[in-house]
Amino acid sequence: MQTANPFITLLASLAILLLWVAPHSADARTTALQDTVELTFTDFLDLALERSKELNARRQSIGMAQARQSEAKASRYLPNFEVITAHGLVPGVSGADGFSNSQLYLDPSLRNDWEDWAFFNQFEVTALQPVYTWGAISSAIKASQAAVRIATYDFEADQRNTELQLFQLYQGRLLAMELDRLIDEAERNLRTAERELQQLLDEGSTEIDDADLYQFEIFIYQFETEAEDVRQNLSFLERAWAVALGSREYNQIYRPAERFLDPLDEEVEDIQMYLSHALQARPEVLQLGAVRDAAEFGLQATRAQSYPALFIGANYRFAYASNRPRQRNPFISNPANTSSLTVGVGIRQNLNFFILNSRTERSRLQSRQAGYALEAVKDGVELDVSDKYKDAVVARSRMETTRGALEVSRNWLRQEQLDYDIGFGDVTNLVDAVRSNLELEAESRQRIHDFNIRYARLLNASGFSLNQFFLNND
Repeated sequence: MQTANPFITLLASLAILLLWVAPHSADARTTALQDTVELTFTDFLDLALERSKELNARRQSIGMAQARQSEAKASRYLPNFEVITAHGLVPGVSGADGFSNSQLYLDPSLRNDWEDWAFFNQFEVTALQPVYTWGAISSAIKASQAAVRIATYDFEADQRNTELQLFQLYQGRLLAMELDRLIDEAERNLRTAERELQQLLDEGSTEIDDADLYQFEIFIYQFETEAEDVRQNLSFLERAWAVALGSREYNQIYRPAERFLDPLDEEVEDIQMYLSHALQARPEVLQLGAVRDAAEFGLQATRAQSYPALFIGANYRFAYASNRPRQRNPFISNPANTSSLTVGVGIRQNLNFFILNSRTERSRLQSRQAGYALEAVKDGVELDVSDKYKDAVVARSRMETTRGALEVSRNWLRQEQLDYDIGFGDVTNLVDAVRSNLELEAESRQRIHDFNIRYARLLNASGFSLNQFFLNND
């Protein structure tokens, strides 16, 4: 019987789930007060994705990109708008008699009066509104929009990889349940066969000898080793389910709604369909397309910085101190008691052309790099889809071939049982038929599991969301 190695492969593919299981080693089945909930795969997937702390953390990058986009949009209107206030105490002034408050600046003897103090309050408002920037602002906004798409596609790639891992976890538990049932049934049959062999040997039957019994006992020991491996893997997968779905946090036990591992009722279509869809929907391709757009808009924004920007500016300043008279002469200013408004049109020009040229060249190289990276990832996607397609086709072929061999094995076992029951059978042939059938039953389930996993990997490589795919096929 060969069931251990496939499970080792399964556990390696689910290595990331060990990070979930490590902090939570308690078995959820031991809590009597927990409710048991049966989940279809789509229910399992939705619940696990909703409760995934890792995905929730990565989802925040989209919110941060959207915040930067809002900031870029806000820069279109009054990007420089500030208010500065100042408050304190100031001394009054004293001078010769004969000068009115509006002519104190003419008094040569005017001095600070340190015995006359009053509160001083001032605020100043400055505003700059861009009028024409040669497309710098609009390019920056478009680049920020592309950055949101980059973050979104990056999250989608992580989510789809998580969907694939969760599908493997769901299929792995179904396979473990199937093998566990198969082992329980096989143990009963093997013990019965062992007693029959021992009885024939004790009766002095010439059909078997001690060597046949020894070989059978060795097979039983090997079978028990594999059976323990299967049961431990089933226990591990149950704990992985509990952690992935938060069983301890929500005080519930989750089990698959299905009882048997069935092959996906899907035909592997022509490879061109998968390749075409991958180039249009694969998150990695879409992400690098957005990276290229962001680099192009960044280049346009950098170029615009080399040209003078036209803006409208306004400044209003108000200050008041009761012991400092305001001077009405437009050429004389009393900073402690004044009011002024300035409005005008101006230009802003960065004159460090060497730095601007270097920035432009760097942006140009980034745009070119993004274009090359997009073409490279398309080539990589084509190879990835081709590899996954090959695996899916081979897995389906192996599944169908094993299914045919299993049918032959069942017919052989039935024939040997009939011959043995009517007294014409050979006990060693019957034991060989039982062993062959047991191995093929286990292999058949493994082949079904392999095809399901490899077909899901093909869908994932082709840019299909497993969640949406199985939802549409429920």
